[in-house]
Amino acid sequence: MCRPYRVLARVVGVGLLAGAAAACAVEDPGRPRGFPEAAVVEETTAHASPTPALTDARARSALLRQGDLGGAWSGTQGAATWRDGLLKGRTDLPECQELLDAVYAEDLLGEPKGGTAVTGFDDDEYGAQLRYQVGVYDKADVDARFDHFGQLADKCREFTITGVQGEEHAAEVVPVELPGGIGDARQGLRLTVSHDVDGEDGALTLDLATVRVGDTAALLTHGGLYGIDDAATREAARAGAQRLKALLDKEPGKREPGKREPEKRPPSEASPSGGTRAGR
Repeated sequence: MCRPYRVLARVVGVGLLAGAAAACAVEDPGRPRGFPEAAVVEETTAHASPTPALTDARARSALLRQGDLGGAWSGTQGAATWRDGLLKGRTDLPECQELLDAVYAEDLLGEPKGGTAVTGFDDDEYGAQLRYQVGVYDKADVDARFDHFGQLADKCREFTITGVQGEEHAAEVVPVELPGGIGDARQGLRLTVSHDVDGEDGALTLDLATVRVGDTAALLTHGGLYGIDDAATREAARAGAQRLKALLDKEPGKREPGKREPEKRPPSEASPSGGTRAGR
């Protein structure tokens, strides 16, 4: 049985990360996404723009690595059972249903406009799961979705989820502040869903962090039944944003600030051997 963190997330309620924003397997775009199988990275390209900031291959290099998370994490071994058990259900208010559906499907960023990639990890000690996806999105659309989901979270601070078997779970949404200065825009929400754990009252804690860097964006989800490490969410979001920014700064054909292109000499200045002529 997984041991709880010293500081467990609240046993009743539901949390998502918010400020300026688990491991799952990617399925077809039309269906809700689950956990990726055993650290396999999947990629898709949807409606690629003429000059996307990221291709699928470059998006892969922007993904989180195991070293970004620490020694307790490894490539995911499969889907978490709590995903369907606690996040798939009905709510009384349409705003809360929209929010819950988006969380279940991990559809907080909208339709990608270029390359995408995703990966997932398991916390071998405490049973938490983390999923990280990155891709090209419409900048204005991502910012508008940040505002929209922020409004939904305000309206759905507390609500009830009725599961597929008719069981009811109390849910709570609170904003969580992400590290300042990461990305151009960011949002964090924490969803907490109450449930029974081994015959005792418990809760699923799920953090969602979204970060936009230019016209690219990343979504991080981090959840578990026995509490999660708050620092892991923040540090993973920071590491992912830094990796994405560094990649974009190295765009093909993009010169470093202050670096001049080599001077081109006219053909008459070149010797047959390809070298420049020496002066007499």
